[in-house]
Amino acid sequence: MGELVTARKEGEDKLRTGWYRGGRVVACCGIWMRLGQPWRAVAPPRPRRRQFSLRARRPTGLPFQTPPSTPVVNQYRHAAFHSGLPVGKTGHRPLLLATVKGKDDDGRPFHWVARRARKRVHQPHECAKPAPPMVWLAALRPDLHWRKPGWWVGFLFAFGSVVWLFTGIARLFKSIALPDPKPPGLASLAAGMAGWPQMVALYLMFWPACIIQVYEATNMDLPARLRAWKAATAPGPDAADQAESGDHLQAKAAAAAKADSAVPKAASAGTEAHDVPSRPRPRLLPSRAALGTVSWWLAMIQLVGIMLFLAAATPDMVENGKLLSGSVNRWVEAFLSFIGGACFTFSSWVATLELTGSHWRGLVPNSWSNLRSISWISVFFAFQGSLGFMTWGLVLFAYTDIGWHSFQALLSYGQIFAPICFVVANVAGLLEQANPGHR
Repeated sequence: MGELVTARKEGEDKLRTGWYRGGRVVACCGIWMRLGQPWRAVAPPRPRRRQFSLRARRPTGLPFQTPPSTPVVNQYRHAAFHSGLPVGKTGHRPLLLATVKGKDDDGRPFHWVARRARKRVHQPHECAKPAPPMVWLAALRPDLHWRKPGWWVGFLFAFGSVVWLFTGIARLFKSIALPDPKPPGLASLAAGMAGWPQMVALYLMFWPACIIQVYEATNMDLPARLRAWKAATAPGPDAADQAESGDHLQAKAAAAAKADSAVPKAASAGTEAHDVPSRPRPRLLPSRAALGTVSWWLAMIQLVGIMLFLAAATPDMVENGKLLSGSVNRWVEAFLSFIGGACFTFSSWVATLELTGSHWRGLVPNSWSNLRSISWISVFFAFQGSLGFMTWGLVLFAYTDIGWHSFQALLSYGQIFAPICFVVANVAGLLEQANPGHR
């Protein structure tokens, strides 16, 4: 056993003092990424124009030094699952990391997708072919998926969209949308069918879902960090597999203890601290690598959007008990709804970029494989629903006097069709969590 500990210490000393020379590694977003977490570049400085070029370069023999406190991830595939090594190409433009294609140390191709890393499902190169049978009803069981942030995001958004759909259908009736007299009161039928359900959906479902989504994007590399930590702290071969006698082992252990006693106490303490690295914990603030991905930014933009929706819907609810001026209706309710919908639309477009690495491939189906992809269906319908919410706010802001039939048509698109799209998108998100091996 002492021999195993000594050999392990020698190997770690070599890793601390040596240089990691991988295959093809390039810089993306002006940020150098190491195997595990983002870190400052130890390579010679390079011109900024080359770091931001549209085509990724493939230099060889580039030195990367591994800091002592970092668990080592040996395979490019695992590192790409962690934060995306820019090997090959990074989507359409390398300003924010979305997709990575390349080869690992063994020459096997891999394809890292930011959305699938954020949702903690298998990457495209990890999915089996043919795909296993789909799991349907089990996607609704919280006892199987309660540990997954992505499942809670999909569940809260889907359930909140169903409640929002109920309010949209109720407002098709004139007695609910335009009650007479005004204000109808906080305990009236109009408030109970439209106002209160809308508050419940926003404050108890959409807002928590957006907060969880930011946490999910901030810790999208946590599974790989845990795997790297387990690999670094894994014990050596079992004693039963050793072909040596007990006396021989005791003699080697005594020799190892004698050698350790000759090491200065400070160096020994530093080595022991490195032998047992601390378990990775979830982050509350984003890392430098998270700021270089599209995932964190789309989650933050969506959080801003839902807060604008809250600011717009609260006066609408207050209006059931007290009349508000026309300027409040236009500039607070309608305008903030439009800006919140614009934030959701932009973040949903960024979500299509996060999945496809393209500016347009997530907006229109360009192959049959899109229609068979759970992830693609999720981002496509989320964009369509966000567009409906934005249109609703824009029209109410631009036209202060709308006829009843025109209002019903707008309501059907912005408050009925849009929630239906969100239900489809987030049910697909639940299926994505229950079927991590499906693309």
